[in-house]
Amino acid sequence: MVIADDHQMVSEGIARLVEKLYQVSSISTNADELIQATKAEQPDIIITDISMPGMQLNHTLGLLKRSCPHTKIICLTMHDEAEILQAAFEYGADGYVVKHQAGFELLQAIETVLAGKQYISAELQGKVTQKTVLTARQLDILKLLAAGMSAKKIATTLNISAKTVEYHKYKMIELLALENASSLVAYAHSRNLI
Repeated sequence: MVIADDHQMVSEGIARLVEKLYQVSSISTNADELIQATKAEQPDIIITDISMPGMQLNHTLGLLKRSCPHTKIICLTMHDEAEILQAAFEYGADGYVVKHQAGFELLQAIETVLAGKQYISAELQGKVTQKTVLTARQLDILKLLAAGMSAKKIATTLNISAKTVEYHKYKMIELLALENASSLVAYAHSRNLI
């Protein structure tokens, strides 16, 4: 696990909170250190502040995901705005925890993202919809699925591979706790996501 926060007291507190269950391999105080530590350590999980020096959400999260695609990223932040939450997920976050709700909720977030699901702080649940949690690419794929297109046709339309379409379809089914693609389309219609 890599922890990144520009406040040493916060980083040390997180490390103490998780150390009985997880091994903390590195603590970073800015985005550059985080990127270097991630490349060197190849951690299973990163817990990062999104307001530390050098942190540009789109650039940093994107770079982390490209250099270490298996790594789960939890954003630990003071920001509770739906727009920032949505951007974090679009750029690769797997979890989003508001700092003043940390503690037990952070441990819950770690377990959730390591199980392959996304996690959002309980207090933010009312501020966001599933549409917010799905990435722009996933929403594009969902719209085309609902229009009756096959994965191959969607891939051609969006200029991506059929494997990428299948991956996003699988992630949406998993995220929304559904059983299959037809239930995904039905869910999307029932929630006005498309």
